[in-house]
Amino acid sequence: MKRFPVYVALTVVSLLLMFPFYWVVISSLKSVEGMNLEPPSMYPAEQLSLSVRMPSRGRFFHIEGSNWMRLIPSADLLGNDQRPGAYFLQFASDKATKLVKWFATESAKPIPWQSAQLDLPSIPVQLVDSNRRAVLARMVRKKEAAFDELLFTAPPNTNVDRIEVVKNRPHQDIRHFSAHWENFGKALKGPEGAIGAKSGGFLLFMRNSLMLGVLTVLGQILSSSLVAFGFARTNFKGRNLLFIILLATMMVPGQVTLIPLFCIFKSIGWMDSFWPLIVPQFAAGAFNVFLIRQFMLGLPKELDESAEIDGASAFRVYRSIVLPNCKPVLIIVGLFSFVAAWQDVMGPLIYLDNPDYRTISPGLEYFRSPYVDNRPLLMAGALLSMLPVAGLFLIAQRYILAGVATTGMKG
Repeated sequence: MKRFPVYVALTVVSLLLMFPFYWVVISSLKSVEGMNLEPPSMYPAEQLSLSVRMPSRGRFFHIEGSNWMRLIPSADLLGNDQRPGAYFLQFASDKATKLVKWFATESAKPIPWQSAQLDLPSIPVQLVDSNRRAVLARMVRKKEAAFDELLFTAPPNTNVDRIEVVKNRPHQDIRHFSAHWENFGKALKGPEGAIGAKSGGFLLFMRNSLMLGVLTVLGQILSSSLVAFGFARTNFKGRNLLFIILLATMMVPGQVTLIPLFCIFKSIGWMDSFWPLIVPQFAAGAFNVFLIRQFMLGLPKELDESAEIDGASAFRVYRSIVLPNCKPVLIIVGLFSFVAAWQDVMGPLIYLDNPDYRTISPGLEYFRSPYVDNRPLLMAGALLSMLPVAGLFLIAQRYILAGVATTGMKG
């Protein structure tokens, strides 16, 4: 019980951190109309309604000393005296109020349109078909670039036995659960394929990203572990100075080397190919070298000495003794490298022009369009792109914990 508040706090924080992922999931199942609902829906929903417009002209009357606007004239909507009538909205000083009242038709005196100087839009009526026809409406007037929702009523020429008048002031949309699983099929067709054009498809983007991710992992693990082995397990003059210089490269922003690298790759004819994204990964990354070196420092040096006594070379010690004992930190480096390659945006955008070479992140960017609202497909594609990375983390989580717990310890 003493830990109960801590568990509650951790649960609340975990739910807050998971909310963005939950929002991506539900957004991937929404329609475009569902994405535009106000207020936003917390589940895949659509508004079960059909908007019609009712003109304001000819609906102003003078009743009982006040000006009223007739909403719905209908012989089926009767007052207590069982006479044909209608619901009216009262006006005061040429402004609509929230007072809605039923009057008999014979008591309403028409007001000429020219004398009714009222700035009113038409009345949108929301209709919902279900077992019972739930009907609601609202009348709005402009107020400081916004709208005030004023009233609700039933539409004309409807069967009163199948009407449920929903009086919800302020107005709330009637919604129903509607999951659009076809969004994933459309997203897999790619940005162009979603609108009927030719496209390699989202699976092609995932295949390209997977290929780059695997080669990045191999390159970084191989090169970074070799450099880290040199700094951690061998003694040579200037070792510490070189290691400081290596760490200093982490402080150089990528934007500084972006243009020189672009010029180099362009001069050797590597543009519009995967080589600019693959070859640099076989040069050790400073952060990965630091992680692996710190882990190697925690391994007993006697293992190296025993292998050397048996005649093992330095490379044999690296391959057979040190590397197998570095599995946790190598998995961490591999995961970090794979995620970085999987979600890289700038590299593919700069070096790749062929649509068949697109990777995940640029492929998602192409779903954004000023002409077509593809937000549900964008969210579906984002969810699909998360699944491989999430699966890797679930599979390798115990190695991640072991690597984080032991990295930096010195024996």
